[in-house]
Amino acid sequence: RSSSQGRCPVSSDNGFRFAGYHPIISCEGTAEQVAVDILLEADALVFPEGDVVDVTRLRKASDIQDNYLNLDYDWPVCIVRVLDSRKERFKLGNLYAGRFPVVSYVTHPEIEVLAIIREGAWRRWHGGHMKPSDFCKQELDMRKVKREDFLRDYWDADSLTAAAREYRRLSKIPKGELCLADLIR
Repeated sequence: RSSSQGRCPVSSDNGFRFAGYHPIISCEGTAEQVAVDILLEADALVFPEGDVVDVTRLRKASDIQDNYLNLDYDWPVCIVRVLDSRKERFKLGNLYAGRFPVVSYVTHPEIEVLAIIREGAWRRWHGGHMKPSDFCKQELDMRKVKREDFLRDYWDADSLTAAAREYRRLSKIPKGELCLADLIR
């Protein structure tokens, strides 16, 4: 993609500044990718859509290296990961580690918790032992909560932004961890 002039100088809590960087966005699953797509299309993220190299479902460092990092870019590239696992290992090889910053945004325990928040069911779900996706299916009658067509109909940029910010307010996010709300302008 071509470079756009409107790069955002937003700095995330970990000190990374996106100004000048063009992200490769790695999404863990369908829900994460739909969320990123919707927010990108609405120009709601901390960087403009025109600066994004690609949005991919590739998650392994070696796959991202093979598919994206062996190319010559005319601008600095970073890797933005949107995932629910706090423990998923991602280590670039020595040739790439110093050249391509990696910033992770965690939606722990699952991104489906945003639907629980949107439906006003946080208190009913929180503290229980049910996975958010199971709660959505069983308690909220959202049987297709993991399907792309359902998610694209269910979410818009405003509702996603509100749910992500409320998630940040309600959740006990470990110090230094970034969540989806930190990726939103």
